[in-house]
Amino acid sequence: MSADWNALAEAGLPLPLGHPRRPGLVDWVLVSSELETAVLEAEADAWLREPLLAWLRGFRQHFPGEFARRLGDAGQSAIARLEAHPIDENRYLKLRRIAIEHLAGLA
Repeated sequence: MSADWNALAEAGLPLPLGHPRRPGLVDWVLVSSELETAVLEAEADAWLREPLLAWLRGFRQHFPGEFARRLGDAGQSAIARLEAHPIDENRYLKLRRIAIEHLAGLA
């Protein structure tokens, strides 16, 4: 992974152990700037698709105002691009629950 996935993990993205998560210290400018690179990497690496899509969809559904303010059109575009690829539904659902829990800690 070449994108700064740590910035995304700090914003609640469910990644494996080893990626730091410090709720309350989110740099949303960095998250927004890393999102495009992360989507490109996720499109190329199926393993990254589910966590990123789960986080984006969970963010949009449960915190729509914050999603629009923090990620806006870039977030919507990222979801549309990731939805064009197949995902493992079982893994996705587990990751979405984790993402929503992480996001709730930021709200």
